[in-house]
Amino acid sequence: MQHGRTAVLHFLAQVVRSLAGFGTTLFAARYFGAAGLGVYSQFLALLFWVKLPGDSMTSAVSKRMSEDEHTVGHFSAGMLVVLGYGVVVGLAVAVLEGAVNGFLGVDAAWLLVALVTINMAFDLVKSGFVGDKRVAVSGWLGTAEQILRLGGQVAFVLGGAMVLGLVYGHILSLFVFALVGLFLLRDRLTVPARSDLTDLRTFAQYSWLGNLKGLALNWMDILVLGAFVGDDLVGIYTASWTLASFLTLASKSIATTLFPELSDLGNRGDLEKARELVTDAMLFSGVFLIPGGFGAAVLGAELLQVYSAEFATGGTILVILIGARLFYAFGRQFISALNGLDYPELAFRINAVFFSTNFVLNVALVYLYGWYGAAAATLLSTVVYLVLGWILLTRTVGAIRVPYRAIGHQVVASAAMAAVVWVLQPSPPNPLYLTVGLVGVGAAVYGAVLVAISAPIRGKLWALADLG
Repeated sequence: MQHGRTAVLHFLAQVVRSLAGFGTTLFAARYFGAAGLGVYSQFLALLFWVKLPGDSMTSAVSKRMSEDEHTVGHFSAGMLVVLGYGVVVGLAVAVLEGAVNGFLGVDAAWLLVALVTINMAFDLVKSGFVGDKRVAVSGWLGTAEQILRLGGQVAFVLGGAMVLGLVYGHILSLFVFALVGLFLLRDRLTVPARSDLTDLRTFAQYSWLGNLKGLALNWMDILVLGAFVGDDLVGIYTASWTLASFLTLASKSIATTLFPELSDLGNRGDLEKARELVTDAMLFSGVFLIPGGFGAAVLGAELLQVYSAEFATGGTILVILIGARLFYAFGRQFISALNGLDYPELAFRINAVFFSTNFVLNVALVYLYGWYGAAAATLLSTVVYLVLGWILLTRTVGAIRVPYRAIGHQVVASAAMAAVVWVLQPSPPNPLYLTVGLVGVGAAVYGAVLVAISAPIRGKLWALADLG
């Protein structure tokens, strides 16, 4: 249950962080409108694609650090690689500055270099805490960064920097907390040996595609949409994705918490305990996404109006994207287990299939059906991701018990919640305070019914309470 407590602390950090991130999206949407949010979203999409090659270091560092509690040079080696990649990006931009500025629509090429380098350094710092089995610290460091980012972005925008103010605030917050993280991890800073770089390379050569998969999930549809639809629809789609992503915090915290533990178990060959941890992960992976999907079916359009009235047209998109996030949440546990147990080559195959499927479906379905096609492409590719992850994991570690009954309880509680909200909901349009009130009522109904009918959920909650 120590794992559960760590996951809860990490989850609480992610909740606060996501609320701050939601604040950024809300501020941008209300200040610039859907079109302005769409432009900023495409800028971020470019950022994440440019920093992709350096991202493989984050998972490699957390994996290698979690295998050895002694001070070795894996963290320092990863930081050297990241800084070296930043230099490469800078040289490339020096040659292609005009083309980069033309793509962005503003003179921001060198801001992109700074953002890429500092973002990668901060991600590596967080992965260092995960590898050090201080997952909660990693979560709260990210939360503090997001809060400072929101404050900085608002200050820069209101100070006259407009959309670029969002970038300035982003760079400032990442820089500050990268330094804080480096100070806290100073005992892990040492002169790396050639063997440290070799250890990272042997894992990163497979893990890079996992980062490409995550990038495709979060940004492929937005990049493709930008080529076929207007900035306003891209902005509404981004807002819907942001809300859907908020519901994944529990599954993300579980995967992050269990990764170093599974790594340790894999090192010791304890597959029975590893299978138990995967079962526990499945128990809570959909605990927010399942009710979120039911709730979005009833209140989706009203929820999106928190940004402004024009966002209400994304109600159906929101439901589809929550479904995609649900399949991905379960699949994430399987792929994380494969990586943690040191089977990165299997995770590599799955991620390759996911990326290819996601790309082909996005191009084809967006061309045919616009933004509904983008949402459908994301949904279908996550189904493939889930199925392949389950097949390869069970072939590798043996049969894993699926908590069907507990997941069924979550569906029943979600259906009860949706029924109550549907009965209480007046004819739209609803004022914001009423929508928020209905969300609160729905959450209370869901929680009460779930605790009442699900013994496994009650058992986990009581155990966590006793541990505290």
